Amino acid sequence: MEENTSEGPHILYIEDNKADVVIMKRVLEEIFPQGYSFDMTPVGSTGLTKLKTNYYDFAILDYKLPRMNGLEILQNMKNEGIDTPVVLVTGQGDDEVAVKALKNGAYDYLIKGKLDTKEAKFSILELWNLVNYMKRDANIEMFSSLTQKRTTIDVIADILQNALNGIGKTTLVFKSNMNFKRIEKYLVFLLAKGFLRLDQEEKYTTTEDGKRLLKAITELKALLNK
Repeated sequence: MEENTSEGPHILYIEDNKADVVIMKRVLEEIFPQGYSFDMTPVGSTGLTKLKTNYYDFAILDYKLPRMNGLEILQNMKNEGIDTPVVLVTGQGDDEVAVKALKNGAYDYLIKGKLDTKEAKFSILELWNLVNYMKRDANIEMFSSLTQKRTTIDVIADILQNALNGIGKTTLVFKSNMNFKRIEKYLVFLLAKGFLRLDQEEKYTTTEDGKRLLKAITELKALLNK
């Protein structure tokens, strides 16, 4: 099912709860008074097929879905190189699911039952602003080329430096000159090795081990530049 209303974002919504669909439509109408296009499916596997074959500015998907849950969709997207930004909707108290979603590339997560809160609306609008910025001023290819000109050690140092006092993923993308897909592999590595931590406010913060790594990288670069 697809609705097309004007110049706003093109959104895929994967949700099997009709009541939540009604709420989300109302939320999107409030966030995007200029209009938006809306493609919806209640089945996880169908949603993945749509992501493979269509362009969307971003996708909002529920965790509990028929045939394929939200985390499985994210994993399949990663495996197949689908870089559509995703917001996952999960139940109250599903912190483990939320963290797994972020580690698997989700931009953010929303709490089911709190879709019409100020925080949820801000998250969706912030994502659209970022997507719009990247499309308008510095497309994804430019972000990728900037990253390719830097070594892995430079990128890791940038991330650790930017995260010293805690940083959200959107701001980190801007500061690191990378898109979501490209930065994700570094975040997963740094989290797995204990150089970064992800707190309940969805901010990445450099750990003590990360600070020691950053210091070592800085000293090494200074030595090489002598």
